[in-house]
Amino acid sequence: MERSVTFLLLLVCARAEFPTKEFVEQLRPTVEKCEEKTGVDKTLVEQFSKGESMVDDDKLKCYMKCIFVELELLNESNGIFRYEKMLNMLPEDMKSIAYNMGQACVHFIGDQNTDMCQVSYDLHRCWQKKDPQHYFLF
Repeated sequence: MERSVTFLLLLVCARAEFPTKEFVEQLRPTVEKCEEKTGVDKTLVEQFSKGESMVDDDKLKCYMKCIFVELELLNESNGIFRYEKMLNMLPEDMKSIAYNMGQACVHFIGDQNTDMCQVSYDLHRCWQKKDPQHYFLF
């Protein structure tokens, strides 16, 4: 009985991986491109991802925007974030968590005169506050 419970706990922990290793690897080229393009401090990315710091840094904000733009999730011309497209690109195990995290943050959109780096940062900050346990930033 004890072995069954231990196995079940290990299985639940393994299935609870968020984000999945495969998803992280899939996005690595985009992450590397945006790191190089923006010159973001990787320490700030890690701190933000862990909820340790919500620093107001222009390079960090534009790094977030870069990832959205590269993945075609942010329409720069109208400031609309494509939530449905984001959900469709996620592995099945991640979709419900991401959906729940994002529901509170759908109001973050810009317009033609809005700083899209700031909109991207505000959206990430909202996700981080909504579900710090599952939030991640590469």
